[in-house]
Amino acid sequence: MINSKPKSSSILAVGLFLVGILAAAIWLFAGLIQNPTSYFWIKLILAPTVLVIGILVTVKSYSSAMTITIGNNKLTYRYLIGSESKHKIAEIESWQEDIIKRKSSEYRQLSMQLANGKKLKLSNHENSNYKEVVNYLKKKVKK
Repeated sequence: MINSKPKSSSILAVGLFLVGILAAAIWLFAGLIQNPTSYFWIKLILAPTVLVIGILVTVKSYSSAMTITIGNNKLTYRYLIGSESKHKIAEIESWQEDIIKRKSSEYRQLSMQLANGKKLKLSNHENSNYKEVVNYLKKKVKK
């Protein structure tokens, strides 16, 4: 069984970013309430914008932070907060690996399309055991 989890460094980095965004939004809203005359328009525009950015990053990081267990012709995935979903390997309709070359490294993203319409994504920078998952899919599932 291959178990691919989100890397703790990725979760920590996103968590620190979200704490900073939340602190900035609270500071802007508090400044807007306590002293509305100074920089009113800037605060009025920045406060909701920062809050929306925080919400979008939270949703994106939640949807990409999942634990995938694959092996014995079974696929199981679970989000950080949520229940497990189990599928047979035969339920994977297609999968694709995208490779983006950078100066010093490669960014690889694996997309799996399930029969129920669910799309799972993994990347080599955000998940552990990425290569093992790709090798298993090469052996068991046709593209």
